[in-house]
Amino acid sequence: MYRNRDEAIKTLQEAKPQLLAFLQQVIIDNKFNYETFGKEIEKYLVSKIIEILTTKGIIKNDSDYHLAPNKNHFPELTLYTDPNLAIELKSGNHFKKTLGRWGTCKNSENDMGTLNSWGDKLEKFGGDNIYYFFIEYGFNDKQEKIIDVKFEPFYKFLFVTDGILKYREKDGNLRPKDFDKPSLINSFPEFQSYIEGTEIYRSKRIVKKHFQYLPLKDMEEIYKELEIILAEAKKLATVKKTDSTDL
Repeated sequence: MYRNRDEAIKTLQEAKPQLLAFLQQVIIDNKFNYETFGKEIEKYLVSKIIEILTTKGIIKNDSDYHLAPNKNHFPELTLYTDPNLAIELKSGNHFKKTLGRWGTCKNSENDMGTLNSWGDKLEKFGGDNIYYFFIEYGFNDKQEKIIDVKFEPFYKFLFVTDGILKYREKDGNLRPKDFDKPSLINSFPEFQSYIEGTEIYRSKRIVKKHFQYLPLKDMEEIYKELEIILAEAKKLATVKKTDSTDL
């Protein structure tokens, strides 16, 4: 097992020029469809990542890493360092075709993990051990090129708006920041603060949105249940306040 996680991260950060050149050559050597390019290019990227880490001696054999069987498993690449390093691959086109016409877009609206899923990921890997590779590319009817390859902690790619993380309402899937905007999240503790506020905000919206459509009988039933929950919460808050005062 290779123990130095920080050296693995540094190696991958310094590999950006090499990865850019490699991926651009992949485009030249192969024929891609703009609709599927984002998914197809990721397999080339992960193979190059493994090659670079192997050349540097960070990966010595197959037992030093694990590849997910498909995109539904997290993470796509695990490096068995100390602690383990989780690497996800994302990609986004700077162009979008709408009603048959090409135009530029600010971001690619990738799924960045649901609010509910992040607890398990963070418990398994820790907030400072999850990194994203993000390939920005430009595909339209006139060009096919790699614009940038970024490798940063996952929270650096998240969209912050009005003090909360941007998410898709139907499933709580977090959304990426605009391509050209700097990250508003500079540390994992900052991310924790944002996600806590976002979970509260979304929960309140869901309650308000659906409660109004319930029959009166169900409203009253839920109201009684909430009174019990509120009483328990107040009791717990009082105990915590007393304990902190005693200290």
